[in-house]
Amino acid sequence: MTFLHPLALLGLAAAALPALLHLLERRTPPEAEFPPLRYLRDAERQSARRLRLRHLLLLILRTALVAVIVLAAARPIVPTGRGGGGGGGGRSGAVHAPTALAVVLDNSLSAGAVVDGRPVLDRLKALARASLAQATAGDRLWLVLADGVARAGSREALLASADGATATPQRLELVPAVERAARLVAAEPLPAREVHVLSDLQRTALGTGTVDVPDVALLVLAPPERVPANRGVAAARAGEGGLGLTIAVSGTPGAGAAPLVARLQAPGNDPAGGRAREVGRTLAAPGQSVTLPLPPLAPGWWMGEVWLDADELRGDDRRLFVVRVAPPASVAADAGVGPFVAAALAVLRVAKRVTTGGGVSIGERLGAAQSVVLPPGDPALLGQVNRALSARGVRWHFGAPGPPGTIASADLAMVRGVQVNRRYRLEGTEGDSGVVATVSGEPWLVRDGGVVLVGSRLDTTWTALPAAPGFVPFVDALANRIARGEALVAEAVGVPRVQFVTRGADTVGATVFGPDPRESDLTPGTPDELHRSFPGARVLDEAGLAAERFAGARRADVSGLLLGFALLLAAIELAVASMSR
Repeated sequence: MTFLHPLALLGLAAAALPALLHLLERRTPPEAEFPPLRYLRDAERQSARRLRLRHLLLLILRTALVAVIVLAAARPIVPTGRGGGGGGGGRSGAVHAPTALAVVLDNSLSAGAVVDGRPVLDRLKALARASLAQATAGDRLWLVLADGVARAGSREALLASADGATATPQRLELVPAVERAARLVAAEPLPAREVHVLSDLQRTALGTGTVDVPDVALLVLAPPERVPANRGVAAARAGEGGLGLTIAVSGTPGAGAAPLVARLQAPGNDPAGGRAREVGRTLAAPGQSVTLPLPPLAPGWWMGEVWLDADELRGDDRRLFVVRVAPPASVAADAGVGPFVAAALAVLRVAKRVTTGGGVSIGERLGAAQSVVLPPGDPALLGQVNRALSARGVRWHFGAPGPPGTIASADLAMVRGVQVNRRYRLEGTEGDSGVVATVSGEPWLVRDGGVVLVGSRLDTTWTALPAAPGFVPFVDALANRIARGEALVAEAVGVPRVQFVTRGADTVGATVFGPDPRESDLTPGTPDELHRSFPGARVLDEAGLAAERFAGARRADVSGLLLGFALLLAAIELAVASMSR
């Protein structure tokens, strides 16, 4: 048992007052030897015995009354165990021991789905509010949202954060977030530690980890019984030069096909501005990928969007895309580049991806303002090439031979993993800026200004690249994109928008933001998957969660019972005192 106001126990000293008063009132009756009154001695002795008993009873009652009132003023609390009532501080007179509590509120995009006419996030926020509202001044509190950040603060501050949470494109990796929250509360020196997980428990958000933190009560809201069928636009990517638009659809397995509409607007127009023109329609179901042809486009950076018919989750029904259209590069190749590069350029000329001219030179020497330089076949010429690079102001040069390996590149997927047998190290004077591809962790393809250096000759004795299916697209990218200093259109998770990358007055790249496509699959984890991810957790419905909040630390304030007992003692004391008169 503990007391909310222990200093009030000093009042127990007042319990000695009744005994002191009784002692002060004691007197010895005078002796009377008058013979006629001797017969009354026996009667007086019996009466005195009864009076002593009554006085002793009054002493006990008054002492107990004072002690009980003092104890009630100190507000004693006692543990009540689990399963009582309506959940901790929710019922009258119920409190709990100081508790370290972390509430994980999943406000990722999937929580914006509407189920039975109500967004899932509204239900999760109401439960988060109920957990935080029952906290007391002695508790240590955190709130974890979809960004994974554990916000520490007062009850009022965290309630405001929970109320202001909206569905965000940012994805919550649930298991790592819960584990971090559990370790936070486990480190607190408080009598009780709890983590409340309020999520739709998407299967894709569970991952492969496991939360196993001793001495932490993990309460997990059970997944919804009904899962709505949902579809979302997972990706919309235009081929280089606007050769076609590839659209991927994700969503809940078993959801049927839905109409897709692609719109395009001229450079500089906002896709939501109403001036977009429709360029294609198709049908697709979750797991499918379709390609729409794009009309001939003038040079420039074109923006577009793909719309899906509205369903229960609106946040994934729209996806932006960017199309870069540029005049084909005019390319001149040295005679020493070899037959493979010459054949690839011939194919690209037929496809009208390059033209013959001097805009971009490919060979062993520096040529036009935009040059792709290969290492010379004769090692004795390396010094001459490096001097020419230095004279041009290029901060890279050919170094010593490097060990073999495979190509790694974030921008050039067509050559990723291709074997390189012979190469020269590319050494820069200012770090690794401008590196496009590496081999064994060392630069293999770099760009500085208008000059591109390749660490290997494009011949099968140096690398398997000329025999790979991606060789022609690689030469295309060298001439049309890398030599011009342009980057691939990148994709990132975030609020749908397009962020262009500029160099001076020129646009050289773009990043398209959109929701994580995994959020479109609303399928919750199975009981076995939940047990694997959260062993030892209690998976509860809303009523069970309300009953189990702070259950391990729940205590009852018995001061009301003590006051009632004090009234009973007062009534008994009054009755006994009346009888003794």
